[in-house]
Amino acid sequence: AKRRADIDSIERYLEVVNEEVDRLNGIVVDFLFAVRPMNIVLERRSLNQLVEETLEFVQFEIGEAGVEIRTELKERLPNVDVDEKYFKQALLNIIKNALSAMPDGGVLTVTTRVDGNDVLLEVADTGVGIPEENITKIFEPYFTTKEFGSGLGLTVVYKIIKEHGGEISINSREGEGTTFTMCFPVPQSERNLIEWGKG
Repeated sequence: AKRRADIDSIERYLEVVNEEVDRLNGIVVDFLFAVRPMNIVLERRSLNQLVEETLEFVQFEIGEAGVEIRTELKERLPNVDVDEKYFKQALLNIIKNALSAMPDGGVLTVTTRVDGNDVLLEVADTGVGIPEENITKIFEPYFTTKEFGSGLGLTVVYKIIKEHGGEISINSREGEGTTFTMCFPVPQSERNLIEWGKG
């Protein structure tokens, strides 16, 4: 019986060590993303397709969190120049941020639309929201309200979107939820399609 108890305590200890290693590894990866130059390779891509692939990749995690996904992806969206790897990293960081803001479940709405010469991607959660005094700090390195966060997740997102020549903004109300809006410029050759689509 003592031997069984010893094995149980060793297994629990190893679990804690593994969790700590994973956490530290996550911080190191975040740190490297935040400080190293990004080797962005832009390709003309469908934002809708990349969004769908990313959501499919995390659908189990989202389901486990008791969160419902709603997508409102505009048809015939102009293609934009993105780096698939970095774009998916940015979207994953935002989704994980949203999940941690909805500990009791909720709704995650992902929307794409055209606004002038830009394609907009919005990720909205029904989570706890962000206090007004924290909104301006949210993209700063090492700012985190999480006990085990590196505080670099959204810094990485900001950097990736900027490297794409885009913009990111945030709108949040405490107790109601948060919306991240990412804005990607439509390449000149795709802008004609927007005009044509209006006819």
